[in-house]
Amino acid sequence: MENSGFLSCLKRTTLIKPCGFLLLAALLYVEISTISTNRSKSVPLRPAYYSRNVSGERGEEFCSMKRNFMFAKVHKAGSTTTTCIFQRFGYEHNLTFVLSVMRSDVGWPNLLRQEDFIPSADGTYNVLVDHTVYNRRLLKHLMPPDTMYISILRHPLAQLRSTFNWYRLARKIPGLKGADPVASFIQKARKLHVPYVKARSRTREPYTLTKNFMAFDLGFPLGLSDDQSYVDEFIQKISREIDLVLILEHFTESLVLLKRMMCWTLKDILYNVVPKNLRKYKKGTTSNATLQKHRQWSNVDYQLYDHFNATLWQKIQDEGDDFVQEVHHFQKVLNETTIYCTNTIKKVPVSEINVTARKVTIPKSAWNDEFDIDPILCLKLKMGWVDWEYILKKKHKMPPNLPVEVKRAMEYVNPKVLGKTLLAKLFHVH
Repeated sequence: MENSGFLSCLKRTTLIKPCGFLLLAALLYVEISTISTNRSKSVPLRPAYYSRNVSGERGEEFCSMKRNFMFAKVHKAGSTTTTCIFQRFGYEHNLTFVLSVMRSDVGWPNLLRQEDFIPSADGTYNVLVDHTVYNRRLLKHLMPPDTMYISILRHPLAQLRSTFNWYRLARKIPGLKGADPVASFIQKARKLHVPYVKARSRTREPYTLTKNFMAFDLGFPLGLSDDQSYVDEFIQKISREIDLVLILEHFTESLVLLKRMMCWTLKDILYNVVPKNLRKYKKGTTSNATLQKHRQWSNVDYQLYDHFNATLWQKIQDEGDDFVQEVHHFQKVLNETTIYCTNTIKKVPVSEINVTARKVTIPKSAWNDEFDIDPILCLKLKMGWVDWEYILKKKHKMPPNLPVEVKRAMEYVNPKVLGKTLLAKLFHVH
């Protein structure tokens, strides 16, 4: 099938409705036909995606730092904490982000279009970490050829509970009974589930929040949830296309694997252990019968999770004996950083922190060079994704001839953690 029609749609500055329909229809055709041609074939998993070269008399290992990456951000799966790691890394290395014109979602819950993101000065980008529906055919025309693709998954029941809490679904879904609205929903999901006719533009909610939500973020057409052959091929397709899927329940191991794959430093993967987008709620317990009903209901999410959880541990096994030691070392450094930052920040209001206060030095080890933990790093770790989004938009280099209409359409979200005054001091923005 010729692709010039929908690629020209992506490149237009204004996407009219007929073009949008052409884009969606063409992409759906390509995705389904591509998967269909692979049916009845054995589709191997992507092999190890990085190798270590050995040089020098001591056989020292080295690799090249990866600077181009796309994070397929999955809702309510620890993705905001992960995003902050990526945002800090991109800022520290002066990388160019794909940033949304409107708030923080790049086209989501619809497929991305050119007018969804802010143009860059030279037309190129290094990083995309905001919510967007994953579609490799579109992304390869936006991101560099050597881009690393990363995502994250969470146990589907835990993800559903977090979704219920964040979107306040217990108030929106009628007919829920008992102290556990999630369990009540699962018991009669087919009756209570009412998918939207179309994605809500005002709230930017997709067609459904309660069934295969993670699969939706990864580009799965929800209407094919009952086609097991398609589900199998979709999982194999994601395995080939995405270099690493983090698992929230094994976040520490996932980050160390990420560090090795990306050739980053231990300092690069430090994070604030207090969850981002935190909204406390009672998690409750779930019976085996309810769990099995949910597995049948969100079948694609469970199959994705089971597959990539197993894949994660296979990758870890392939890393060798020192991997567990590095995980323990990273956890120790993370604990030291947390204690230092907690004591440094809690003494005075964040806006009055002395950025020149004493620092803590992390000594060199088998897995890291010597580096310092100081108040400035603590503040960067404390920043929420909204704070980073604000800074990245302020720092973003745009074309000199950018139309005034585009500038007026850009939305700058208000930072929630540090505040504009302190951010201006730390990052020298106005």
